[in-house]
Amino acid sequence: MFWSPRRTTSQAPHEQKFRHAALTAILFSSLATSVFAVLVAFPIGWSVVDQIGLFVLAVKNLFFLLWLRRFPRHTALVGGLYFLILSGAGVWKLARSLLFEQAANGLGIYSYWLPLAYIVAFLAFPGRVALGASASLLAVLTGVGVAFGLSDQIPLDVKRDQSALLVQVFLAHVTFISFFVLFGVLQDRYVTAISEAESEARTAYLDPLTGAPNRRRLMQGLAAGLERQEPLTVILFDLDHFKRVNDTFGHDAGDEVLRGTVAAGMAALRRDTLLGRWGGEEFLVVLPSTRLADGAVVAERLRLSVAEVVYGPGLHVTASFGVAEALPGEDVSGLLRRADEALYASKAAGRNQVRAA
Repeated sequence: MFWSPRRTTSQAPHEQKFRHAALTAILFSSLATSVFAVLVAFPIGWSVVDQIGLFVLAVKNLFFLLWLRRFPRHTALVGGLYFLILSGAGVWKLARSLLFEQAANGLGIYSYWLPLAYIVAFLAFPGRVALGASASLLAVLTGVGVAFGLSDQIPLDVKRDQSALLVQVFLAHVTFISFFVLFGVLQDRYVTAISEAESEARTAYLDPLTGAPNRRRLMQGLAAGLERQEPLTVILFDLDHFKRVNDTFGHDAGDEVLRGTVAAGMAALRRDTLLGRWGGEEFLVVLPSTRLADGAVVAERLRLSVAEVVYGPGLHVTASFGVAEALPGEDVSGLLRRADEALYASKAAGRNQVRAA
């Protein structure tokens, strides 16, 4: 997520959500910190300039937070502007402390907050862009340090007192950037592995030809439906004379018919209805909370939808349907056996019709 070498212009939805949530958390924390600083500035006796600066800082953080919450898709824009403000303020504060105030107050209080800019960069931008932005900021900060070391206007003892601390600060910044890059690489590999595992898991429950749920997924849906101990009806249907389709028109045409049957079936069902390929040219529909009579109505609608599809000259397919409602205490095999018997009764009666068990 932090470091995505394969994705520099687009991000996966889960990555976008992560970046948005993380940047929101940073902005909220920054807002809380700045508000707290405003509240304690007066009792502590900070200068009016500091109090005004803290108030402006709080308003800025609130503005960015509200912007991001109102427009979640502006994560990169909000993060980029926030990074530029942090970077500009950091460079100016460090330059003022070292070059103008000649380190009279050390590196300045703001130097502690400089690494926040790197965090924002790796949240707002893809990995390579974030690395480039962070490296650019570090280069500018290093340039300020070099100017401090080469300046003839700064006493040697001041340089000597601050040089060790300055070197430690820059080394810490390099460490921060290196950590974010390494963490991003590891996280990206982890997310990739998880995505591949989820994809393989989904594929394990899908028929590779039609993309419909396979027998394993259908059995899972049947078992879950029976466990709820509610009305459950299944529709088992089989394409009529499908072997003739393969023999006459070829297996490619047969594959097209199988895919078209799934599409026609889904068009006749609710989106959340489980329809899958049971095997060969057989298909199964699972109807939770459905009685037998209602299931027969659905099966008739399916029959008409399948029969309406014309795949080409002379290529028209119908299907026979068997409908069964689960009996109290009946298991999956018993329910499917009765649906299969109803299906064969449909075929025996002349095909292209619905029979209920």
